[in-house]
Amino acid sequence: MANSEQLRQNKEQHKPKNTKSKKDDKEIYAAMRDCIKYLESRFKNILDNHYLTFEKEISFESLISFPQKIGLRKEFDNTFGSRTIKPDGGIIFLKNHDDPEYLQIILISEVKRQGTNKQRMAEGKAKQAQGNAIERLGKNLAGIRAALNHEPITPFVCFGSGCDFVEDYDQNAFVMSKVAMMNEFYPLNKTFVFKKDGSSDKNFYAPVSMYFREEEWTASEMLDILKEVGETALRFYIF
Repeated sequence: MANSEQLRQNKEQHKPKNTKSKKDDKEIYAAMRDCIKYLESRFKNILDNHYLTFEKEISFESLISFPQKIGLRKEFDNTFGSRTIKPDGGIIFLKNHDDPEYLQIILISEVKRQGTNKQRMAEGKAKQAQGNAIERLGKNLAGIRAALNHEPITPFVCFGSGCDFVEDYDQNAFVMSKVAMMNEFYPLNKTFVFKKDGSSDKNFYAPVSMYFREEEWTASEMLDILKEVGETALRFYIF
């Protein structure tokens, strides 16, 4: 069991990360709010009875409902239906005034920061174990892929920053190998919305837009990518 001194050190070493993560959350929320304004303005004469909402979470029950309502699957574990996932950037939904059951996911976004060892080494401190931001991302992504398995699109974007995320990675980049596998071995730092490389008698792959680098992301940088993914998804559902 960790003693009180070890617990104190653990708490102290996570303070900078938590402060920066809160800043990341604010940036991605600002970008998502600007994105929904952009979509509403660009499609204002086309949406008709459709409208967009921006929400912080989605329940397991709602995720299950996507394949359930089209009869794609018959077996579900509904034990945890009331639990939710809360993507860092929230979710943009497409709804319909005439049909309260109509619900489509237009955009989901996450922002992850991982890696403090450069800062710790500069301060003369020992390295610490690499964090688990990627594992938390993987959990949410698994649920989203299950919900949208039947759809041709997976409008999900994640922005990662920190010294564990290197843009010019090679085979020795341990954390980036996890990210690459999570994206089904498709390239990172590239926009994917539609599923890839399947056919009527084979499963499709579902790469998503995963942008990772050491430098932190600004709201304006994220907005450019979010607009592309969100507009592609919205066009798919309303045209």
